[in-house]
Amino acid sequence: MDRLLDWISGNAGSVGLGLAVGFALILVVLIAQARAASEFRRRWAKTLESSDGSSLEQALEKSLAGQERLEAELAEARSRIESLETKMKSAKRYVGLVRYDAFEDIGGSQSFSLAVYDEEGNGAVVTSQVGREVCRVYGKQLFKGRAERHLSQEEERAIEAAVEGPTRPRISL
Repeated sequence: MDRLLDWISGNAGSVGLGLAVGFALILVVLIAQARAASEFRRRWAKTLESSDGSSLEQALEKSLAGQERLEAELAEARSRIESLETKMKSAKRYVGLVRYDAFEDIGGSQSFSLAVYDEEGNGAVVTSQVGREVCRVYGKQLFKGRAERHLSQEEERAIEAAVEGPTRPRISL
């Protein structure tokens, strides 16, 4: 240890210069690190800002609130769709119409049979027979695809027309 102290004493100028150069290098590295840290903080702060100037936290909260609102609307829409699907099963959407001449002395296909029923086969068949002096109207209930009374050929054709008919009628004005 004495030897080290003697060497330092004999080379004090060189040791002092070495310490000064080392201190200057450390100071330069420290300044460079401070600038890099400052630049990093500036870029990080810019990253955390949203486009409208609010913080990223505020933007995330706003986005989360919007997502919760959309999820609530989606749940409501699903509920409404399920309700509509249930109602649609009982909607009388199958319709078939057959026009014919019920009597030999009347032309122009004034008589008709109209079949209207739902997905489960529940509905009715209405028949109107038009003659010169008489007009008769018959109604027969359909339940689960079966008629409560015997069906005429025209009524059966009206049911077939409903089955084979287009899914969406085209109406031209």
